[in-house]
Amino acid sequence: MKRSAAFVVTAVAFLLCLNLAYAEVQVGVKMGDWIKYELAVSGTTPPSNLPQWVKAECTSVAGTNVTFRMTMHMSDGAEHVETWTIDVATGSGNAFFQIVIPANSKTGDTIQLVTNGSVTITEEVTGTYAGASRTYVYASLAGESEQYTYRWDKQTGILLEISVTQGSASIAYRANNTNIWQPPSNPLSNMPSLSIEMLSLITSTMAAIAIVSSAVIYTQHKRS
Repeated sequence: MKRSAAFVVTAVAFLLCLNLAYAEVQVGVKMGDWIKYELAVSGTTPPSNLPQWVKAECTSVAGTNVTFRMTMHMSDGAEHVETWTIDVATGSGNAFFQIVIPANSKTGDTIQLVTNGSVTITEEVTGTYAGASRTYVYASLAGESEQYTYRWDKQTGILLEISVTQGSASIAYRANNTNIWQPPSNPLSNMPSLSIEMLSLITSTMAAIAIVSSAVIYTQHKRS
């Protein structure tokens, strides 16, 4: 009887801890958010079987499960569409890579990967992605002969860049456009536009002021 009671208490405590851990996980994206990645290759010939760009659009969020519509544009112009689902809390799903992690992840956090492995966030860095300065968390994973590097946006958890390096060759997908955040606006773009007539009026007024000022200075000079 005592052993049964102890088992029940242990099970309840485990479930409470599990629920608490899941409650702390924040999903930083919402339905309708999208982000686009562009292929970048250095030190090798771009593989023809890799998409030139990939667009990830969030189609649903249910608890910690996030679903994305992935559009992949190939070099021949063809486009392939897939549906990826990933659990932000456990890292499980059918995604090819870790498209999103918990929002506000920090240095020292362990991220479970869809490949059943895990990585530890090693630092926070600031960089420019999709036209804006973003704080991102960084992690890397060593393979047999290659190095995988992940950069996730700290605020939202969305992937900013994934790269694979082998020797001097590197292949990466880097975020270059999104609706999740907006690039800073140009102050000049907020100035009201002036018509040609208004510009002509301003120019004429300034010219008249210059002529009058010159005449006054000349008159004062003659009198002296």
